[in-house]
Amino acid sequence: MEESRFIDFSKELMEFIDKSPSAFHVTANFAEMLKKNGYSQLNEQDKWNLLPGEKYYVTRNGSSIIAFCIPKNNKISNFQIAAAHSDSPAFKIKENPEMVEDNRYLSLNVEKYGGMITQSWFDRPLGAAGRIVCDVDGILDSILVNISEPSFIIPSLAIHMTRGNDASKMGISVQKEMQPVAADK
Repeated sequence: MEESRFIDFSKELMEFIDKSPSAFHVTANFAEMLKKNGYSQLNEQDKWNLLPGEKYYVTRNGSSIIAFCIPKNNKISNFQIAAAHSDSPAFKIKENPEMVEDNRYLSLNVEKYGGMITQSWFDRPLGAAGRIVCDVDGILDSILVNISEPSFIIPSLAIHMTRGNDASKMGISVQKEMQPVAADK
């Protein structure tokens, strides 16, 4: 690949990553790219009528996507598969997460998702991104959210509680000691 094409591809990839902070964002952004390149969306619940030479994609739960092309001559002698996952270790904010502590600050009730080095989350400015599902006139609707501005922090513990690398090995409870605290401007 010539250098200028490589640089353009690198910039596009970084832009995609920057605007895709959650698996839900990745799926929506990738679906948009596929549409712009002539792919048609299919619904898992429908019977598919696949046509030779056409390109299709299907999503599930707004967090995963599969795309494929049908050969023009409808003769399949081989196929290629490429796969990647779009999620990563994170703290997931639970339903009704707000916990007011001592009438002074707000913390969020979270759970950890995926394998993570919990110690690395302390004292870092954090945003929040993902999908919110809400009831709009009796119909469930989802909204993608990306609070990229640092709005939370997980304060570190006293030094005598932070020996080692992994919170679970140190006796740190994600439920009690790793709740993000909302910043107040």
